[in-house]
Amino acid sequence: MKRKSFYPARRYHGRSTAKRMHRLHVPHTLPIHSIVEEAQDAVCYIDFTRNHLYTNDELRAICPSMVSQRFSRSEDMTRFFYHAFERNGADMTDVTVFWDELMTNRYGCCPSMEAKSLRIGERTMQVIVNFTHTPRGAFLMWRDITDAVRFEEQKDAFLAELSHEFRSPLTAINGYAELLMYQHHDDDKTHGMLTLVKREAERLERLVDNFLDYQRVNYSEDILTLSTFKLTPVLEDLVAHYQATSPNHDVVLSASDVSIEADQEKLLQLLHNLIGNAIKYSPEGGTVTVEVGSEGDTNVLSVRDTGIGIPSDAIPYVFDEYYRVNSDAHRPIKGTGLGLRICKRIAEAHGWGIHADSVYGEGTTFSIYLYAHSTTSTTLLTEQEMTD
Repeated sequence: MKRKSFYPARRYHGRSTAKRMHRLHVPHTLPIHSIVEEAQDAVCYIDFTRNHLYTNDELRAICPSMVSQRFSRSEDMTRFFYHAFERNGADMTDVTVFWDELMTNRYGCCPSMEAKSLRIGERTMQVIVNFTHTPRGAFLMWRDITDAVRFEEQKDAFLAELSHEFRSPLTAINGYAELLMYQHHDDDKTHGMLTLVKREAERLERLVDNFLDYQRVNYSEDILTLSTFKLTPVLEDLVAHYQATSPNHDVVLSASDVSIEADQEKLLQLLHNLIGNAIKYSPEGGTVTVEVGSEGDTNVLSVRDTGIGIPSDAIPYVFDEYYRVNSDAHRPIKGTGLGLRICKRIAEAHGWGIHADSVYGEGTTFSIYLYAHSTTSTTLLTEQEMTD
């Protein structure tokens, strides 16, 4: 009996291999104008080879002069875009930066651009660019983020007011506690209680600072108040503070005399987080060393403790938001998992690097590489961190 074949009949029986391959591998493509018109969002496509602009109804509803058309030269297309933006009340400085970057990237090997925000009249539009190779062009998707920007502005105003409302009573508590400590310096019990009040008020103040920083979406050089100052006097005051408030720990300073350009308040916030962590994760006491050294031409500020340390497999994650080391030694110690994230954001806003080294059971060192200010970079974050 003949075995039944389970293979389907050959559909292309009798045709040449070349024709079959052509039918199999030539994809069905939609015209560019159809893709643009069918998009649900405001979209346009710029064909750099043919100087052709394609737009859809959603974009024309926002910017009526943005009609599909072909230009004889790229210069004419540039002029058209400038006039269209200007007629619709756009910020022409931002438009110029955006268009120059678009034109510069158009013929690159692997062109790419970050999303840009453009103010057009009363609207704030986010433009997302996706380049194509065949043909050479770019899809531009326009998203109206006006409400989101307005919400962020309102939130910033609220946080500024909240910051003032928090800091005013904390400043008063700190001031009166310090005054009473001076008046009762010969009464050990009273002085000790007042010291505790002052220390907890300062801790609450740092928590407020970290909470407010946590709400920031953009954390960059723009938020810094930069000045040039000698680092050693700042560190001496900081170390003296912890020597007075942490009697179970030996907090020491080893620093060469250097000057840096930085936001002093943010630097102190960073150091309070690092030194506070060093003390917290040294529950049996020990030494906390604040040191300024150098590696090549770069000054390095480090905080080193002799505490419980960090397991090697956890070190890559210590700067992640909300990360908490999961070990028997760390679990009883409370924290938010945000303090080191804040430290990293402050360091990167200055253009610095921050690095962690640790031997589990022996201690941890956090090093801040104080690169020259000219290398300052910008970080976008929706993250931060508080220290208990």
